[in-house]
Amino acid sequence: MFSRRKPSRTCLADIEQYFHQPPPQFLDLELAVCWILECLLKDDNYPSGLLQKLIREEPQLRLSETVLQQALEFLEQQGSISSYTQRCPSRGRPRRMLHLESDARGEAERLMQPWRSWLDAHRFALN
Repeated sequence: MFSRRKPSRTCLADIEQYFHQPPPQFLDLELAVCWILECLLKDDNYPSGLLQKLIREEPQLRLSETVLQQALEFLEQQGSISSYTQRCPSRGRPRRMLHLESDARGEAERLMQPWRSWLDAHRFALN
């Protein structure tokens, strides 16, 4: 199908630059679930902390807040995660902390090998 979208590049050198510095790749639901599980296998965290950690540790990847919420809802429905509130002295309201349930650790650990394989392949491709 023909697209009427204006090209964002003005010359061929701009297109070449695109391949040297590709835009970030957004995670879909399945990959977001794996990212969340990887983080929660290490320690409890809060939703915006997961987003910040992704940007810090995997700068070529992004996660939209919408997909993050869908992934969290999925994990909650599966009974894989729970949440609790934690007071933070620098914040007025408590934080919603996420916790990986102990009976979900085995399944989460099994997903880490394919997740890390995907991550390694895309790290190489995007760098």
